[in-house]
Amino acid sequence: MFEPFHLFFQAILNIGAWLGLTYVVTEPSFGSHELYIKFIGLSEMFFRYSYFLFMLVSILRLRVSSRFFSTHFYDLVFFAPLFLIGFEGIQAVHILLIRQGTAIFVEYLNQYTFGHLADSIARRPARLVLTSFFGVIALGAFILVMPISVTPDHSPSLLTALFTSTSAVCVTGLAVVDTGTYFSTFGQIMIVVLIQIGGLGLMTLSAGISLIAGKRMGMAHSSLMQEVLDLSDLVSLKSALHDIFLWAFLIELCGAIVIGLRLYILKNCCISEAAFSGIFHSVSAFCNAGFSIYPDNLMSFQSDPVINFTIMGLIVTGGLGFTVLGSLNSFLRGAKNQRLNTHTWLVVAVSFTLIIVGALFILALEHDTASMHSLSNFDKIMAALFQSVSTRTAGFNTIDFTCLKTSTLFFMSILMFIGASPGSTGGGIKTTTFATLFLFVRAKLKGQSQVNVRGRRIPDETILKSFLIVALSASLVAIFTFLLILIEEHQLIQIIFEVISAFATVGLSTGITPQLTAIGKLLIIVLMFIGRTGPVTMALSITSQSSRVSIQYPETRVLVG
Repeated sequence: MFEPFHLFFQAILNIGAWLGLTYVVTEPSFGSHELYIKFIGLSEMFFRYSYFLFMLVSILRLRVSSRFFSTHFYDLVFFAPLFLIGFEGIQAVHILLIRQGTAIFVEYLNQYTFGHLADSIARRPARLVLTSFFGVIALGAFILVMPISVTPDHSPSLLTALFTSTSAVCVTGLAVVDTGTYFSTFGQIMIVVLIQIGGLGLMTLSAGISLIAGKRMGMAHSSLMQEVLDLSDLVSLKSALHDIFLWAFLIELCGAIVIGLRLYILKNCCISEAAFSGIFHSVSAFCNAGFSIYPDNLMSFQSDPVINFTIMGLIVTGGLGFTVLGSLNSFLRGAKNQRLNTHTWLVVAVSFTLIIVGALFILALEHDTASMHSLSNFDKIMAALFQSVSTRTAGFNTIDFTCLKTSTLFFMSILMFIGASPGSTGGGIKTTTFATLFLFVRAKLKGQSQVNVRGRRIPDETILKSFLIVALSASLVAIFTFLLILIEEHQLIQIIFEVISAFATVGLSTGITPQLTAIGKLLIIVLMFIGRTGPVTMALSITSQSSRVSIQYPETRVLVG
């Protein structure tokens, strides 16, 4: 009897969600128009009442209260209170946009039995990784759009909250507002929590919490974590998770203490303020996020070696990867017959080579420009070294990027595209991917049939995967650059720099991020998400599972080059 009414109001809520997305895109351009404001007022009343009528129809349709509570638990806990309270700057259609997305996700999960869901995870673990990141981003946006997360001088904005949440979870650091003045202390705490979740990964955190609580992980969860961390058995998985949490906690704690004490001395602020700033920047640096609560990022500390080298140390350790940190720890402790494995050696060698080469190039290009001319020789070297470290992964800056040469921005774009190392908190195509392709090209130029490093052969599958990663990554950068060129009025090098920074989850910007149009910001949001989860992971989650066939076609000749 009530089914037609339920479907009708369901369609109304879907229309409201699409209208909410339209508001997010058009509000920056038309938000001050009188007709636009009147239309928002009418839709606000209409969709607010429509939502509660939908809830009433749902109660009458299900009849049994327990069924209603289990089916609409997210409405009762989150969305109904939001509709009842009402916040300045947050429209009913904004809430509907998040509510409908949550409803679709819950319905998607309910379509599977546990067995089917476990089987789906086992066959397509990449999809669960994407889903977990998307869920955390949506929850983060929901929290950051609430007035408690914003200072009284500013109005909440769904697009700003969504952009900030995506940037934090994807440990990017791009920002459309000043984090320290726009977000309240509560909002800043939520941002650092999102950074920590995004840096370690939701699946890693949930697995670690399960182990700490003494609970057993399910078979599907264990299989997924073994694939994500590239481990062969459950014992290795438990050991790896223990090391990840131990390394993350100890390194971030040491960094927070050093930064906090230094800020307490330099700024003569209260202990609580220095401690919070120390924790915020330590987590942000180790997770390679690049978020700062200071308006000029870290430019006011460009001559302070303690802050500079502490942040650099956190960035490098976070960018090497937990597997490499564990291997280095065993090597430095002098374990018997311990020798750096090829992966660790390659990561360390490539990382430090890029740091030194990057610092030399930046110093050579910028030593006499407006960005560095007022610094002493030591400070110039330290600033160049800092930017070389930060450019590949983190996104902190101690020099003014609006003054950099085009050649410097282009060179930095290459460093950002390479990025950090596998299994780390950073992005990019990864150092080992770059090294594998370099070794492949060198081997072919020498006429060698195999790619060898340190007396070991790199498998053909690894080389093909490296080519796939670079091809997909370069294609994504080209596509999004073209799209932003169509809709944005900025210099080409600025757009290229912004796109690669978002894709490689670096977070550096020439200052155009707040000036982007709403559509431009949405494109950057999508690119940050793809960059954090990985283009290959995204492709594997979208493409259908194909069955292997034993048909082998005859060879043909194709002229290339």
